[in-house]
Amino acid sequence: MKDKLTYLRAVLSMFFWAITFVWYKIAYESYRPYEVVFLRLLLGAFLLFAIMLITRHREQPRLKDIPHFMLVAFFEPFLYFIGEANGMEKVSPSLGSIVIATIPIFAALGAWAILRERLGINVIIGLFLSALGVIIISRGGGGGDNTLSGISFLAIAIAGAVGYSVSVRPLTLRYSTLNIVAYQTLFGAIYFLPLFLWRDSRHFFTMEHSLRGLSTITAMCLFATIGAFMLYTDVIRRFGVAKANIFTNLIPVFTVVLAYFILGERIGWRSILGLLLTLGGLLLSQSDVLKPKSSAAKELS
Repeated sequence: MKDKLTYLRAVLSMFFWAITFVWYKIAYESYRPYEVVFLRLLLGAFLLFAIMLITRHREQPRLKDIPHFMLVAFFEPFLYFIGEANGMEKVSPSLGSIVIATIPIFAALGAWAILRERLGINVIIGLFLSALGVIIISRGGGGGDNTLSGISFLAIAIAGAVGYSVSVRPLTLRYSTLNIVAYQTLFGAIYFLPLFLWRDSRHFFTMEHSLRGLSTITAMCLFATIGAFMLYTDVIRRFGVAKANIFTNLIPVFTVVLAYFILGERIGWRSILGLLLTLGGLLLSQSDVLKPKSSAAKELS
């Protein structure tokens, strides 16, 4: 039952992150990248600390762990959102989610190299099946103003996501999910404050604000900044970095479908084939079918 709930958390977190790729396009009709990210984080930090005070679940981080919390926040949300927010201004939602979906490959390698997590052969095969599906989706997805600079920014987001997955794992063994997400969101807002003031504050304080844009940013905060991170941190705690990150391949699956219904992006036969391969690889990575019975050959390390 515990694993079933963890799988549900993983799927929901990916769905919440997937829809933000669509919401970015709506928010950018009125607001600039650093405005969107800073408002998400500021509102998120306020709500998370309010929840901790109301529920009395606030844990004071140990002094020696504060630099660790700051490092986690540097990777994600700071580095990740710099890449994602700027990248999504230049590429289509489908392509953006597809580039982000390469995270499992790099995260698995990082977990193996740094945390010495073992990779079962089913995880490795499932990982590459899902990656193949993602490549096919990218060949069959809809058009968009896809630029090299946009993809370069998304590569920064990938580096942030991998750094986050590896660095947050030790904290999950010492602190609750609520406290981890609250402090990383607070430090993330602090990191983004100078960028917001430097790049977008004049625009923000002189513009005519949009209810549609603000409601979209609020939804991104509630579902992605708070909801997805809290759900996903629990998944990392339960499954480890490599296995948890394979669920990231669900993001383009959800995004392609959501972009079709909300933004009118087309879905071709290649996209459908890619979605099936991605889902098949994900299911295989979570199964024990290809794991050898003997402990010596059971896992690759």
